[in-house]
Amino acid sequence: MEAKKTSVSTVTLNRWWLFILLSVTGLAILFSSVFFLYFPVGFQGGRNLDYGTVVVFDREMWDVIHLWSGIGMIIVLVVHIAVHDKWILVMYKRFFRCKTGGIKSLNQYARFNIIVDAVAALSFLVVAVSGVVLMFYPSGRNVQPIYSFIFTKEVWDVIHSWSGVVMLISTILHFYIHWKWITKVTRRVVGLKKTEKLAEDN
Repeated sequence: MEAKKTSVSTVTLNRWWLFILLSVTGLAILFSSVFFLYFPVGFQGGRNLDYGTVVVFDREMWDVIHLWSGIGMIIVLVVHIAVHDKWILVMYKRFFRCKTGGIKSLNQYARFNIIVDAVAALSFLVVAVSGVVLMFYPSGRNVQPIYSFIFTKEVWDVIHSWSGVVMLISTILHFYIHWKWITKVTRRVVGLKKTEKLAEDN
């Protein structure tokens, strides 16, 4: 018995895999961020009673997960932006031209999509820059008062945290806007894999 054959273009399949990678790295960052939110950094023997808390992983492992998932997300998002560079240029040109009456005004859906993407891109940039700064920031209480890169470590930490919240919200909205495409392509990809498996069994 032959299954109904489905097909997904290489371009669409690559974009779908980018979505999967963004989802995986995003969830890893989210879970590790929640851990650090509820169990602030501290030191053994200090006032932090939650120093040795283990939630699936210990603090050191969550820190590794947060670091490498963040680096992974930066790489995937750079590729994601590069793949959609033509669409980005066209839509932003239309957005600014319609402001001056150059072309027909964009509908509300398109405007909302552009604004969400712009907020996501800007917050991602802030998260990435602040994350890199914090990664190379000297540790220890003695160096903090005399060492700073534009801001103190505490300020960079606040910037990193809140820009991450903004990026999370804008990313969720981005997924919501494109949810029909995501579900449609996912069904086709899963259906294609099932078709290939049935063909091999026969």
